[in-house]
Amino acid sequence: MQTVGFIGCGNMGSAIIYGISRTKLFRVAGYDHHLDKLQKLEKDCGLLICENEEQLIRTADYIVIAVKPYAVEALLKRLQSGFTRDKAVISIAAGISIAKIKEYVSCPVAVVMPNTPAMACEGCTALCFDDDSLSDEQKVTIKKIFDCVGTSVILPEDKFAEFSTLIGSGPAFVFYMLEAMLEGAIRLGFKYDEAKQILEQLFLGSIKLAQENPDIPHAKLRLNVCSPKGTTIVGMNSLDKNAVRGALIDAIMATYERNIELKK
Repeated sequence: MQTVGFIGCGNMGSAIIYGISRTKLFRVAGYDHHLDKLQKLEKDCGLLICENEEQLIRTADYIVIAVKPYAVEALLKRLQSGFTRDKAVISIAAGISIAKIKEYVSCPVAVVMPNTPAMACEGCTALCFDDDSLSDEQKVTIKKIFDCVGTSVILPEDKFAEFSTLIGSGPAFVFYMLEAMLEGAIRLGFKYDEAKQILEQLFLGSIKLAQENPDIPHAKLRLNVCSPKGTTIVGMNSLDKNAVRGALIDAIMATYERNIELKK
C-alpha cells in the first residue's frame, strides 16, 4: 500500500486526509507545526505522525504540499535534496506553477486545485498533469487520491484561472444566494433554523434532480416549475427585471479578471 504524505495539515490538508482514510486505499502520513492537529488526525484517521519534514519526505510515495503559497518556495529550497525521482510531488498551493516547483525538485510534479466542499467530501478538484515526467500510474493514483473528496477533472495548467473563478470562488456565490433566500424565508415568517434546514435541502434536491436528468437542460428544469399564469413565473420575471442573471455573469467575469491580475 502506498503512502500519501502531507506537509501542512490545515483545513484543506486535513479534509483530504479524512477523505483518504475513509477509503483505506492509501496510508496517510503528515507533518505540521501544530502537534494537536496531528494528534487528532492520528486518532481519527490513523495518520502516521512525522517528526519533521525530512522524515515525511522519506516516508511518503506521494508528497502533498499543503502549506500557504508564500511558504512553498522556501520549503522546496530547504528540502530539495529529499525529492528524489521515485517520489511525486502534488501541490495544492494556489498560484504556484509546475515550472516554479521544478526549479527545486527532480521528481514528477502535479498541481491540483481543490475547493472548500472537499471538506465535506463533495469537492470538485482540478488536476494538472502537464509535467511529462508523470507516469500513467502516477496520474491514475493522484486521481484516486482526490476522488476520495469528491469529483476530479483533468485540466491543463493554463485553464486553472477559469477553474478557480467558477469552482474555487463558486461556493461563495452559492452561499450568497442561499443567504439571500434565507432572508426572504424569514420575511415570510419562517424561523432561522427551519429556514436554513429547508433551503439547504432545496439546493441539495435541485442539484440531485439535475444530476439524475443529465440530458435535460437547466432551463427546461426551471421551466418545469413555472406553470402558465402561476406564481413561480412571476418570481422569475422579477429576477429578470432586476437583472440577477446579468449580475451573476458580471460577478464571474470580475472574479476572472482579478484572477488574471494576480497571475500576472
